[in-house]
Amino acid sequence: MDTLYRADFSGSAFQAALSRREGDGGLSPGRLVFAEHFERFMGKPYEEALGALILGRGSDSQNLGGPSVVSLAHVAQVRPGDGICFFGVRGNDETGGLVEKALARLPFKNYSLSVREGATPRTDVLSDPHYDNGHGERTFINLLGAASRFGPPDLGDSFFEADILAFGGTALIPALHDGLSELLKRAKGAVTVVNLVYDFRSEEASPGKKWKLGLRDDAYPHIDLLIADRDEVVKTSGCTSPEDAMAWLLSRGVGAVVVTEGARPIRLAAGKGLFTPRELTLLSASEAINQDLALPRETPGDTTGCGDNFAGGLIAGIAEQLGVRPRGSLDLRDACIPAVVAGGFACFTVGGTYYESHSGEKQKKLEPYLKAYEKQLKE
Repeated sequence: MDTLYRADFSGSAFQAALSRREGDGGLSPGRLVFAEHFERFMGKPYEEALGALILGRGSDSQNLGGPSVVSLAHVAQVRPGDGICFFGVRGNDETGGLVEKALARLPFKNYSLSVREGATPRTDVLSDPHYDNGHGERTFINLLGAASRFGPPDLGDSFFEADILAFGGTALIPALHDGLSELLKRAKGAVTVVNLVYDFRSEEASPGKKWKLGLRDDAYPHIDLLIADRDEVVKTSGCTSPEDAMAWLLSRGVGAVVVTEGARPIRLAAGKGLFTPRELTLLSASEAINQDLALPRETPGDTTGCGDNFAGGLIAGIAEQLGVRPRGSLDLRDACIPAVVAGGFACFTVGGTYYESHSGEKQKKLEPYLKAYEKQLKE
């Protein structure tokens, strides 16, 4: 579950909580830390440190969160006939019951939640909609809880009986992240999508060093598509620029790479594999969405879940093409069009998960933005 709080990143309390060096447990806009490390950094109990950051205010909302479930929820809503399934873990606490209720409101074909002793994984999201010249930004404090007791053995054979396998935010489930290479090898011809999240565990263990994908850092040739933001792709590759990072990943066997950077243009490139090869290409944000976001609204949204919905839009774009094109001829740019719109649309709501009142509601709201964005790209 995500618990969302409004915060002032320019305020004295937030400034006092800012990271001084890589992996020290302090906060950084756009990045994630684990609660126990943040508590140690602040030198006070976690709840007390959080209370200072939110100035004693309560949460703005609580919503189903996580890079995997949010992206797959989007796919299930825009492609309800595809039979989308979600696999995850929860604790045996009250929050775990809230997760179950939230999942029941989403159009998954089915979902499998392992139950473990302890707390349900949770992220406290601090959001400042005024940060970055009004584009907004978040920072994340994650409590692993039951996720620390979930790993590859918990994904049975049924998980691999799919046309597309999406691994979202595995760095928040340590054993799963370490076992990523072996899991990808079991894909049996399925399209494999890996959606990265900030790997604080690696950063804390080796500040400033390259992150690993898989325990032996050998997951790359088994990934058809890797999705990451600028920080994540640079740190995963060990390069200094996203362009060099993308080239490095393609050279290691990743089929295609897409890199987001907030409201700035995305970068995409494809080598051999699922997509037609494509050199580095930029795609700008949706002008229609940006214009509407600038209008006054009774209920302001935030940027929480934008990246996860972007990943969901990209997975949906791949699914659409798989029905009409053979592997090796999919167009990565075309698949990114619904992704850009889905990511931008998430800014209209608080929290990443959109709950429909009826089937097709979200897709209908996305359609005018999709048409406007396709026109924008043609012009």
